[in-house]
Amino acid sequence: MKHSTSERAGNHTFRYICLIIFICIFFAWPDFHVQAASPDKWTSLKQDFAGDDQVDRLIFVKYKNRSRADFFMYRKTDRGSWKKLFRCSAWVGKKGIGKKREGDRKTPTGVFGFTFAFGIRKNPGTVLEYIRLNPHLYWSLRKKDYNQLVDSRKAKGVYGEHLIRYRPQYNYAINIDYNPDNLYGKGSAIFLHCRGKRPYTAGCVAIPQNYMRKVLKNATDKMKICIFKK
Repeated sequence: MKHSTSERAGNHTFRYICLIIFICIFFAWPDFHVQAASPDKWTSLKQDFAGDDQVDRLIFVKYKNRSRADFFMYRKTDRGSWKKLFRCSAWVGKKGIGKKREGDRKTPTGVFGFTFAFGIRKNPGTVLEYIRLNPHLYWSLRKKDYNQLVDSRKAKGVYGEHLIRYRPQYNYAINIDYNPDNLYGKGSAIFLHCRGKRPYTAGCVAIPQNYMRKVLKNATDKMKICIFKK
């Protein structure tokens, strides 16, 4: 059956009106929009630091669950992009991440710098300041010199971590600049160090010793560590 010219015109008009209504709804109702995927936190961190002349190395600690994490180290290229140097497994605090206080067995969350490196073994070739441990060095828990490296010969009565006793954890280590104001009770002795026998730490970040050597050999004083949930 043939349709009249008026019927065909009416159908076109109806379709046109429907199209106009759909377009109006599409642009007026946010749920109809197709949003471009926003970059994840790790991509955003790379982008943020790409133009920062004060950062040329990035370490990502991507927390998974319990005390397990993935560890990535990147070097900034001359073009400002990030080249992955290596990836390995990592271990964080027994209670995970999100440190709030001393003794909570959690690793801090956030972006941090580093201060200096130290170790029981000799400097493997890092350009960072490297302190060779001796029996007199402690990381203090006392209020007066809390969260500081202290020589017991110069600070009588100091107590805290007797660093040289932690083998193999402190064969090689770098101090993460957490709690730089040394606020008493906020948390202390947060390091990046070699993995010990247990699959967790008391709040530090631990990686296998061979990778810890790689970190030190590639480290600079413009290195940042980023610790977040994966």
